[in-house]
Amino acid sequence: MKTNKPEEIEIIERARTGDRRALESLLSNVQTWIYNVVRRILLNPQEAEDVTQEVLLKIATNLAAYDPTRASFKTWAYRISINHALNGKRGRLEEITTGFSDYANELEKMPNIEIPANELSRPENLVLIEEAKASCTLGMLLCLDREQRIALILADLMGLSDRESSEILGISNEAFRKRLSRARKDLYTFLDDKCGLMNEKNPCRCSKKMKSFQNNGWIDPTNPRFSMPLVRRLKEQVAELHCEFEDFKRLEYQEIFRDHPYFETPPKILDELIAKYSPAV
Repeated sequence: MKTNKPEEIEIIERARTGDRRALESLLSNVQTWIYNVVRRILLNPQEAEDVTQEVLLKIATNLAAYDPTRASFKTWAYRISINHALNGKRGRLEEITTGFSDYANELEKMPNIEIPANELSRPENLVLIEEAKASCTLGMLLCLDREQRIALILADLMGLSDRESSEILGISNEAFRKRLSRARKDLYTFLDDKCGLMNEKNPCRCSKKMKSFQNNGWIDPTNPRFSMPLVRRLKEQVAELHCEFEDFKRLEYQEIFRDHPYFETPPKILDELIAKYSPAV
């Protein structure tokens, strides 16, 4: 991570002395990254909002302990968020997702339902097919344990280098690479064996699962979670990947996941925190 700029140091010092606007500015610079990482760890939007606010509160209340000579503010803030995520209670969806084998069984139980070609191009169906794709592939991340999931999110989704990721996690580069390698192997193996997005020989298709996902409550046609009100895609926000250590010659699965939305942080997360916990000026 880069070191703090002089203007960032000034904002940090002002926030430490109780400047509410400075604290809001400081937290707003990291909240969207934190929310996107936490949402991919837990998948549940409401749980992600709650955990993001907990993390921002922890950052705000520990600001006096921050040492700018040891790490940039973003590295320090991201480390707090990742440690919080690693040690926090398991989310509801984590509890019911027990691994790739059971996940494959659940998918196989849901019948493929063909949608007539003239209906596939309807805007509402295109949205729901994208919902099915995002819901299913994000669910795959839950099949990894938290350590593997976070390693893969940092490197292959958020585009951090091995050095940056290991610094945030507080582990060696070698330990991070081993963790990432295991995560990539497990996810890649599942995708290559089951997913039509990865391997066209596989019969599973998002368009064919869309109706079954609706029937089983995986997606809600009245409340799209991954298509609205989104303005960006992850691949647009994270321009390139920096991970130096690659396990496969072809990492097509990265493109599948980086086509997911880059979520805007709900304004209430920071608004409520600042209103309730900011020091009086």
